[in-house]
Amino acid sequence: MKTSGGRILVVDDDPQVRGAVVLGLRDRGYQVMGAEDGLQALHHLQRGEFDVVVTDVQMPRLDGLALLREIRGKGYALAVVVQTARYDSSLEVLFRRAGAFSVLVKGRPFEELVRSVEAASRASQELRARCA
Repeated sequence: MKTSGGRILVVDDDPQVRGAVVLGLRDRGYQVMGAEDGLQALHHLQRGEFDVVVTDVQMPRLDGLALLREIRGKGYALAVVVQTARYDSSLEVLFRRAGAFSVLVKGRPFEELVRSVEAASRASQELRARCA
């Protein structure tokens, strides 16, 4: 299934997970870049425009929640999809209140992530169109 594209930043300290998500989204027509942690992600965000950030929760140097707060604090007009290996409802509430578009559990079918990225990409593009 091909999409209409969009620019996605995948942030995960596990190179195998990051690589699999990057390749899977590229196969669906997205332009995808990877980052190994939140600090590297912020560096990429300063240098380019993205529609969606897909981030892990637990990472060294700058974790997913701190990254999300930085993204919102700096006013980036993009959606953030959070992936976690250990889901609980209080974690989802915390991330949603901080501005996450969605919170997903790692290990679920990849198409769940694809659907969330598609919806997040549309939301980011609509937000930018309204702000332009």
